[in-house]
Amino acid sequence: METVTKRLTNQKSKAKYSFFLISKPRRVLMNSISARLFAKFSATTAMALIALLGVAATYSVHAQQAVPQASEYADGETAGSVTEPLGEAYAQPNKLSPNAVRVTFYRPAHGYPTGVASLQVNDHYHVSLQFGSYSEICFPAGRINLAARMVQTGAPLKNYKDATAALPIKAGTNVYFRLNENGDNRATITPVAADVALSELKNTRRQAHTVSRVPNTIDCVPPEPRAVKKENITLGADALFAFGKSDIKDISTQGRASLDELVARLQKDYGNQEGLQIQITGHADPLGNPASNKRLSKTRAEAIRTYMVNGGMNAKNITAVGAGSEQPVITTCAKTATPEAIECNKPNRRVVVGVQVMAR
Repeated sequence: METVTKRLTNQKSKAKYSFFLISKPRRVLMNSISARLFAKFSATTAMALIALLGVAATYSVHAQQAVPQASEYADGETAGSVTEPLGEAYAQPNKLSPNAVRVTFYRPAHGYPTGVASLQVNDHYHVSLQFGSYSEICFPAGRINLAARMVQTGAPLKNYKDATAALPIKAGTNVYFRLNENGDNRATITPVAADVALSELKNTRRQAHTVSRVPNTIDCVPPEPRAVKKENITLGADALFAFGKSDIKDISTQGRASLDELVARLQKDYGNQEGLQIQITGHADPLGNPASNKRLSKTRAEAIRTYMVNGGMNAKNITAVGAGSEQPVITTCAKTATPEAIECNKPNRRVVVGVQVMAR
């Protein structure tokens, strides 16, 4: 029994000793492998984290660059560009051609601020109005046909019109239409009284980034006429009239010859072309009474006008005015009516024929 017990004990001891002999190297090996795997995993994880942070940082930078705040570009962009589609604030116009009708379309700065209201005028595209914007256009008198639809970004384009309107328009008037959208994303067109429209237009800006395709429009305000050709012809009054005289019958023979030559040249150069304007201005010397000099200068100008009309010039193109002694060309002569002063003031006694052709 004792022998059996010893053998079992020895076997257990050997087994235990054998376990420690085998297990220790295995644990060392396993610990070594684990250390290497952990180190490799840690390095890989660290590189992945760094790469991920780099991508995130790059995305953040790119995102900030791709989507600037409105305050960053609004002042630097030109009105009418994609980033700044609205122009100047609405200002009530104070002029309108008597032959024109000004039609103003607007979306008030309240309501449903989604999408744009696309507007057609007489079956042609005119504008896409954003929230709080306006557009105006001028026509001759007649009839106007309108159609509108709401357009949403990312939504299928409608192939139908949400709203239509047709009405006569009268020359010399301002007409206002409010474009809005109802709750089911359909556009509405509403004629608006002037006082209401002007109140709502105060908070709008001009829709500047679209180009109207509407034909047969006209200028709301015709351009100011400008002189495309202009000349001044100065005639000495002493060569036309005796001193102190002003009636047409008082024009001297020399004066008549000079006027005949002038009329022939003006008819040759200008004829009766549209926009021709001729102003005859009489001037007197400063000797004598200023009021009398004013009357004398105008009477002389009127006598020259009559002579030119009798010579074939169109009366509607010619006006006559008197400047008196207010515009002298020489100011150094004596103030008393001596022979020397009369001779000295000879250049001041004159008639100026101003000719200009006006065009718009």
